[in-house]
Amino acid sequence: MPSLVAETTDVTIRNDLAEIAALRDAVDRVGVKSRIPSAALNDLQIVLDEIVSNVIKYAWPAGGVHEVRVRLTVDGGAIEAEVIDDGQPYDPREAPAPMPATPGRRPRPGGLGVHIAKQLVDGFDYERKEPHNRVRVTKRFL
Repeated sequence: MPSLVAETTDVTIRNDLAEIAALRDAVDRVGVKSRIPSAALNDLQIVLDEIVSNVIKYAWPAGGVHEVRVRLTVDGGAIEAEVIDDGQPYDPREAPAPMPATPGRRPRPGGLGVHIAKQLVDGFDYERKEPHNRVRVTKRFL
């Protein structure tokens, strides 16, 4: 039975792809504690991998060390994840849909991850609150 009180966990990682493992571990711990079914938790892991890896790869063209914060909130039968970074503005909701494959030609690389991520969650939102990007996803599990 899910808790009646919302529980929030904050995870902060550096902008290094190797740090995503720490985020995955934190999401797993929240999932076990909140008894989130594995299918819903796996979907959330895929979505967070995509969003956070894109932030790490593209948010800071000038490089440098930065932080990515992920706030996980379990409330009732849903988990919300908010990814916060201080990179350049980018609204993933505006990512173009992937181009359909042309027979006999390789598809153009890129663009598929955000499209898949949007399909795996029940809510996908973005806002820019200077100087931060905030991507919020919601996955229902009940």
